[in-house]
Amino acid sequence: MPLTLVVLALWALAFLACNTVISVRVWRITGLPRRRRALPGLLLCAGVGASLSRATGFTALAETLAFPLYVATAAIGLFELRRHRTRSSRLDDPGALT
Repeated sequence: MPLTLVVLALWALAFLACNTVISVRVWRITGLPRRRRALPGLLLCAGVGASLSRATGFTALAETLAFPLYVATAAIGLFELRRHRTRSSRLDDPGALT
C-alpha cells in the first residue's frame, strides 16, 4: 500500500472524528432549538450514508454528496459553536449589560 494512500486515509479518519466531535458539542448546547442542535448530526449521518452507498455500487452518489455533506457539517457546527461562544462571553461580561 503506497504511503500517500495511508496519509489520505488518516486524514479522512481525522476529518470524520473532528466532525463527530463538533456534532456532539453542538448537540450539548442547550440554548439552541432542537432542530439547530440536530442539524450537524443529521448532515453527518447523511454523509456517512452517502459514503456507505459506495459499498452497494452507487459510487456516483458517494462521489457527489459525501464530501460536501461533511464540509457542511463542519461549517455549520463551527458556526454554531462560535456563535454560542461569543454570546456566552458577551453575557458573562459585566460591562456588556450596561
